[in-house]
Amino acid sequence: MKYLLDTKALLAFFSDEDGAEKVEAILKEIDENRAEGFISAITLTELYYLYARRGGEQVAKERIEQLRLSNLKIIPIDEEIALKAGEYKLQAIPIADALIAASAQLIAAHVVTDDPHFEQVNISVLKFREHD
Repeated sequence: MKYLLDTKALLAFFSDEDGAEKVEAILKEIDENRAEGFISAITLTELYYLYARRGGEQVAKERIEQLRLSNLKIIPIDEEIALKAGEYKLQAIPIADALIAASAQLIAAHVVTDDPHFEQVNISVLKFREHD
């Protein structure tokens, strides 16, 4: 199984929010090499920005380092992903989500998210929590 974790899934895990236990179970599978785990490079941007705003740049750097030391592979944004994201952006989803979706499509991974934007594009979605 291949999983690409969306920014929201990682935020929920780091903050022990609703759904964190499901993200933790997926990360455990990845850590034990029972599944492959990925994040898009844009997720690093989003996490750095959000944590720097909330807790300062040191906190942001620590979170990014945790990801770098994990078994998650970082998918760089190349020309193929950029063009596919452009197609997805036409469907009125935010550009970061379009890049994440395009990254998942390229490697044929399930996107772990709770964001409904991903359901607008033709990719596999695994929800880590449901919204009311």
